[in-house]
Amino acid sequence: MILIKGIMTGLILSFPFGPVGIYCMEKAMIEGEKKAYISALGMVSVDIIYGIISFLFLYQIESYVIKFENPLKILISLFLIVIGGKKLFGKTEIKEVKDNHFTMIQDYFETFFLAVFNISSVFVIAGIYTLLNILDEMPTKFSTFQLAIGIGLGGAVLWFITLTFIHYFKRILTLDLILKISKFSGAVIMIFGIGTIIFAFYK
Repeated sequence: MILIKGIMTGLILSFPFGPVGIYCMEKAMIEGEKKAYISALGMVSVDIIYGIISFLFLYQIESYVIKFENPLKILISLFLIVIGGKKLFGKTEIKEVKDNHFTMIQDYFETFFLAVFNISSVFVIAGIYTLLNILDEMPTKFSTFQLAIGIGLGGAVLWFITLTFIHYFKRILTLDLILKISKFSGAVIMIFGIGTIIFAFYK
């Protein structure tokens, strides 16, 4: 069901905490979880927009995707391994958080525009779709709506849990610990990519 695949996509996109994600988590420690959550929703909104674009684009080249399904899965898996390795072994640079007294609308659009310029998200989403075989679904208005709702739900729920956790444990959380969480997510992405390659060869 495309709604479930959309939720899975939203969860995966929100799980690997990149620079903007770490910024939101640090923001929760400085300005409170409510403002941080609104900021996170800015990122989730971009995921929805790019998710719909990727879905419609992939469907246009469906015959090629199906024809080269296994090579594409291997290529995408290698891409995920590179992303995971970069997060695990690379240096993460994040925007410095200051109590800027933004309104919640400003908080939302601040991270929205930070995320919207990360065009690589489109390729990550396309990779997730390929791995989830999302092209089995016909891109009608209803299925596209379901996909958008799913991505939004997955991202919003995961960020709500994440920022609530940070709120209750912010006394023991440090930026260094958050960066370690980010590196852990990089390791998970690498393992996922390796597992997908093994499955593609096995299939």
